[in-house]
Amino acid sequence: MFSSLRTSIGEFELPNPIIVASGPLTSSPEAVKRLIPYKPAAVVTKTIAIRPAKPPRPNMFGLSKFSLLNCEDWSEKEYSYWIEEGIPKMKELGVTVIASIVSLSERGKELAFLARSVTDAGADAIELTCLYNPVYLPNQLKIVKSSSDLPIFAKISIPVLMDEYVLNIGRKLMKVGADAIVVSDTYGPCLHIDISSFEPVLGSKNGSGRLSGRAIKPFTMYFTALLARELKTNVISCGGISTWEDVIEAILLGASATEICSAILLEGPEVIGRILDGISKYLDQKGETIGKLRGRALEKIRKRTFLPKPVRMGPPVVDAQLCTACGSCVRSCPVGAIEIKEGRATIGKLCRACGLCLSLCPVNAIRWS
Repeated sequence: MFSSLRTSIGEFELPNPIIVASGPLTSSPEAVKRLIPYKPAAVVTKTIAIRPAKPPRPNMFGLSKFSLLNCEDWSEKEYSYWIEEGIPKMKELGVTVIASIVSLSERGKELAFLARSVTDAGADAIELTCLYNPVYLPNQLKIVKSSSDLPIFAKISIPVLMDEYVLNIGRKLMKVGADAIVVSDTYGPCLHIDISSFEPVLGSKNGSGRLSGRAIKPFTMYFTALLARELKTNVISCGGISTWEDVIEAILLGASATEICSAILLEGPEVIGRILDGISKYLDQKGETIGKLRGRALEKIRKRTFLPKPVRMGPPVVDAQLCTACGSCVRSCPVGAIEIKEGRATIGKLCRACGLCLSLCPVNAIRWS
């Protein structure tokens, strides 16, 4: 793999920024074997707990080409399987293995045993996760840190979409000594009903699940930037990352690496190769490396926070050479300010400079003046 793709999470070095997140894709060595030809930098095991899960079935539903609902739980296999077979066999495949562990209680007393066990089994790092409530994570992290000398990444879910809530958890995790914060997890609860049967599509008792896929990526980007900017910590972006552009965006916002799951479930493992190929071409064109790009957008965001008033751009203009008169901007303009004249789009005085047309133009023919 090209050296420009290399990255590091603190002292934990990786050949590229693509990690396969914990989930069904990493539920066994046989599942991981399918991923190896596409060269992910690492895999995070299905989450290991002191007792196996008994998830409902069905527990996954494709909402669209881009989003999933799930009511999965942690691994259905005994922890002994992971220690004796799962992790060692994954290591035999030549892949870097990050062992995901979770406590099934608030106090997390079993985490010392689990951390020592996955360390002895040959894991390269540990990802400590929570059951959608990160409040107990800092104290649980203390237990794990005292039980293993591996790099420890703390994965947080975000039940409260407020800066100070996330920063408070992040500060506590840093104080304990997290080597990185993984942000974040799925969002929920969510619900989807089959309108033919009137039944929920998932098998949980009330039919609810949690959302993943592209719809949650903007949350991932926001909290990646927040943690990287305010806490100067190592961040692994996880949630909705589906394309090479998404990976570059996360890196620019301060991420050291990214975790991907839903995109692979929806598009197949080949998506890993497409993402790495896209990143490589982008870096070659820019003459950049992952390391040099990391956090480059944060300074621009920081400067905006000192502006006396919000940004006001406009009006947009149309590049006549690029415009194909497809009409997408005409159809989407909320105030009817655009029309097609003489074979190209024309923006009139009613324009409020909302920016929607720029983002929807398929040939990038509209730009700010």
